[in-house]
Amino acid sequence: MGAGTLRMDAQAPAGIDDRRALAPDAALASFVIEPGYRIDLVAAEPLVQSPVAIAFDERGRLFVVENRGYPDPLEGEPAAPARGVVARLTDTDGDGRFDARTEFATGLTYPNGIMPWDGGVFVTVAPDLLYLKDTDDDGVADVRRVVLTGFNATRTAQIRFSHPTLGPDGWIYFTSGLNGGRVTSPAHPDRPPVVFSTSDSRYHPVTGVFEVVGGQGQYGLTFDDEGHRFICANRHPVWQVVLEPWHLQRNRHLAFSETVQEVSTVGAEAAVWPLTRDLTTASFHPTLMATPHAGTFTSASGVHVHRGNALPEGHAGSVFVAESAQNLVQRQVRTDVGASFRSRPARDGQEFLASRDSWFRPVHLSTGPDGALYVVDMYRKDIDHPAYVPEGSRRLFDFTAGRDRGRIYRVAAAGAAPRGAGPGLAEASTLDLVSRLGDANGWMRDTAQRLLVERRDREALPALRGAVRDGTLQARLHALWTLDVLGALDDDTLLEAMRAGAPGVRENAVRLAETRVVAGGAVLDAVLALVDDPAPRVRLRVALALGSSRDARAVAALAAIARRDGADRWTRAAVFSGIGERAAAFLDAWASGAAEPPPSPAARAAVMQDLGRLYGAAATRDEALAFVHRVADPGAELSWQPAALAGLAQGLRGRGLASGAAGSSALLDLVAGDTPLATEARGRLAIQVERATELARLDAAPVEQRVPAIDLLGHAGATSAAPLLTLLAPSQPVAVQTAAVRAIAQVGTIDAVAGLVDRARWQAYSPRLRDAVLTTLLADDRFVGVLLDGVAAGVVGGGAIGPARARRLSAHRDPAVAARARALLGDVEAGTGMPAYARLKDEVTARAGDVARGGPVFDAQCAACHTFRGRGGRVGPDLSGIRNQPAEALLLHVVVPDYEITPGYESYTVQLRDGRTLVGRVESETGGSLTLRDAAGEAHAVLRADLVSLAASPGSLMPATFGEVLPPRALADLIAYLKQ
Repeated sequence: MGAGTLRMDAQAPAGIDDRRALAPDAALASFVIEPGYRIDLVAAEPLVQSPVAIAFDERGRLFVVENRGYPDPLEGEPAAPARGVVARLTDTDGDGRFDARTEFATGLTYPNGIMPWDGGVFVTVAPDLLYLKDTDDDGVADVRRVVLTGFNATRTAQIRFSHPTLGPDGWIYFTSGLNGGRVTSPAHPDRPPVVFSTSDSRYHPVTGVFEVVGGQGQYGLTFDDEGHRFICANRHPVWQVVLEPWHLQRNRHLAFSETVQEVSTVGAEAAVWPLTRDLTTASFHPTLMATPHAGTFTSASGVHVHRGNALPEGHAGSVFVAESAQNLVQRQVRTDVGASFRSRPARDGQEFLASRDSWFRPVHLSTGPDGALYVVDMYRKDIDHPAYVPEGSRRLFDFTAGRDRGRIYRVAAAGAAPRGAGPGLAEASTLDLVSRLGDANGWMRDTAQRLLVERRDREALPALRGAVRDGTLQARLHALWTLDVLGALDDDTLLEAMRAGAPGVRENAVRLAETRVVAGGAVLDAVLALVDDPAPRVRLRVALALGSSRDARAVAALAAIARRDGADRWTRAAVFSGIGERAAAFLDAWASGAAEPPPSPAARAAVMQDLGRLYGAAATRDEALAFVHRVADPGAELSWQPAALAGLAQGLRGRGLASGAAGSSALLDLVAGDTPLATEARGRLAIQVERATELARLDAAPVEQRVPAIDLLGHAGATSAAPLLTLLAPSQPVAVQTAAVRAIAQVGTIDAVAGLVDRARWQAYSPRLRDAVLTTLLADDRFVGVLLDGVAAGVVGGGAIGPARARRLSAHRDPAVAARARALLGDVEAGTGMPAYARLKDEVTARAGDVARGGPVFDAQCAACHTFRGRGGRVGPDLSGIRNQPAEALLLHVVVPDYEITPGYESYTVQLRDGRTLVGRVESETGGSLTLRDAAGEAHAVLRADLVSLAASPGSLMPATFGEVLPPRALADLIAYLKQ
């Protein structure tokens, strides 16, 4: 049954239909704002209607993007007229409130972003990036040019590329809107299309080059003073883009695909404190796989690092995030954590800005020419798209009410009253613009830099170099980048910046040096001198820069950074991204650093495990043998050795180098020769396996040390099976048990694998461990027979396998396996799916569930994959805050998980060169690797070079067996727990 064919009417919370729009003055009075601030209305209807983005030009005029057509029609409905508008507002009397309007451009479909450039504006309106310009100063654009085209516009208007933002490097950055495209440039028809999915991107306005960058932002993009890029998505208030794809792709053997750091808390932990009732439309969505979360971020947008100077003392640099569904804006403060940041709400229990008016819909935030924070309020009765609301609940909402309304507010320190924009920068001289690079207001600095780049006046160069040398912190940063964008940054100026006292200047100087270290010379020497810089983010940039150098000293420097920062995954990835084919040299450099402060145990284990993977993925047999001989030294400290050897084994396995014999492994095959080196390495490996066996079974040892030891045992042959099976005892930590399951499968003997479905063990498994065993057995064709033997023996019930897995088995490529599966599992579907829902619906929904009993049901059956109230797994979406969903809708999606699968949680089947089959959701990807998270919650980083095939699977990862496993009373208790 397809989604939308089953109607289930949600019950409206009291008062949902009584919400009435407030006049602008009344809406202003409904705000509660953080002490020390003031909020003023600067524009309202009819001057603005459905505003979603703004930008001030150098003359202080305000360009407003009006997405009046939102929401776009549902699939199958007739196309709507193009209602989108770009308006230009002016303040004619200088009182700080806009009073005049021209319609700069009309006839747009669903415009959602704007950025001034060269007397005009870029506007994002998928599938196009438009450039609009008024050449005769009548307030109406007479130039309308398609700059880029091919951005996907097939999903709802909520899911489109947006937020054109000029970076300090002269590129215009865009968020993907969780969408992709096949982008071409009409001005450059000879250039091949750039094809991508859900990746952010950038465009160079001078060269016309377009390319994909790190991150997958939805609606919000901002830079801080030091050039760090931040994005957001519904449940992710603040992401930082730490690495770029081109860094990770330069080492084709590096299985690492992540580019963003969660700076803020996320999901159920990302608390907000609204003043209005829970009317988030997502909370009416009839699926346990959706992400509605009253009291937590559910529509984070417009993330904005404020760099203006009109806020209270000490508040510059705050991160502001709009939450339109719950009528508020949150202020967060950042702290440094390693090479990245963490952020938290500035006030616990109270918001920066919240309204009692449920029509207040903040969607975009910006800095103005006066240094104040500007808040764009779309002002709608309901903000979400009807496509994300179940058909039976849509009657509760009016998705078009407010199309003719909209407000823009100015927020500043209590004593900073609104004022006119003044003359702006349009008429400023070149030298005046250079002096503005040190202005206290970030808007002034950014605009001055943009105008200098647009004018390309060589008269600015001496003054820019002087600013790098003698200017304020901000002037030095902007001058550096302006010189680079103008092609005038000389080595002497760059070296001056790398010697600066401010870490931010050094960090950006090293970033600029990245393309120059290849040539060696003084720039490389200066970068090498910063290996021991006290600032972690400078060291991160040093690692990224040195990865471009072939100089032998670069490897030693990378090893030094790894010793110090190896526990930081971003710095570690930066280091290994630049090693390339120099793993042996890196190991030599790592080992020769004995005179330096030793790495922490965590750093040593993480670095050596990643290095082992690189050796396994790329090294010759002799190099890999030498690695075993070196790291398996019996006299060395044990805590990191299993991690290094397990990493090597994983890399070797990924290349498909094992002989395939049961009980063997690529690691054992490696040391099986009769050369002196192989003989010595084999002996040392045997000692390490003995030590690893002791460590794996030592309950008092840290889990993070036991797990690598268990991983190593999986590559140590059939004799390891017995100790591994003992680790499946219920008393062992879950991480130990799941590692043991993986290791037993790696051992590969049928006897060992059959131990996974021993009757006593199977009955003692937790739901998560059962899922891990099933996932493991289905991943290798050699073990499918073991699973079916367990079914035939009555140990593994067909309901535990579930319809999705049963379908896979019934369609197995081996006809004999498929026939046996159909014979054993043919009736699995009968007790599940829609028949199970029909059988259970009346009985379950008629019961009064018990919340206290429902908690343990959730913990036992759901917590392995789903988070609820801040705890649980992340295989599936967070389930917090779903109390508005009707009980029958919750039951439907517990019992029939295939009914509807939340976007982003689709299942994929991956065939690998080593013969394994992995099934899970793609969590992240780059050009060189991807990370798959399986139904047991395990993450698998896979090199694209090791892929045989990748295909979307039609079913959900969630088992369809709850209608059989749970009695009606337990289902009613679970639903009561989720609806409390």
